[in-house]
Amino acid sequence: MFIPMQKMLTPRPHKSSSIHASIGIVLITISLVLTGCKKDPRVTFIQGYWYNKNAHLANIPAESAQVTNLEFDNGYFSIDSCCFIKTYYTAYYSIAKRDENELTLELFNMQGHTAGMQLHRYDTQTLVIRIDQEADTISVNGDGPYIRVSP
Repeated sequence: MFIPMQKMLTPRPHKSSSIHASIGIVLITISLVLTGCKKDPRVTFIQGYWYNKNAHLANIPAESAQVTNLEFDNGYFSIDSCCFIKTYYTAYYSIAKRDENELTLELFNMQGHTAGMQLHRYDTQTLVIRIDQEADTISVNGDGPYIRVSP
């Protein structure tokens, strides 16, 4: 006589316990995102467009000033500068150091040129941004002040 063997069933988690686990994961993720959203006021301050006109170049005709425009856009940086030294490049940045009125940015994935040199994506550069919130200006690597054009 043949007696069929009962199927071995693997226990399955109840739907309610997996739903509770999913809700718990979502709540933890939301709380981590919300606590991580506090922006550094120095980082917020530098966002936008900045302008500097350095007129100290001895009034050389057609090159009597160096005009520089900077843009900081949440991890993206661009610079456009002319007439004495022509520079245009874009890059991404990360914050390497934070001091009371200063940020040190590491530029990477650079594209463009500066002073006749071509920049490549593997090039890097360090910018030290000095912040003067009272005057609403910044200086970059000791050059400036840069005046805010727009936030």
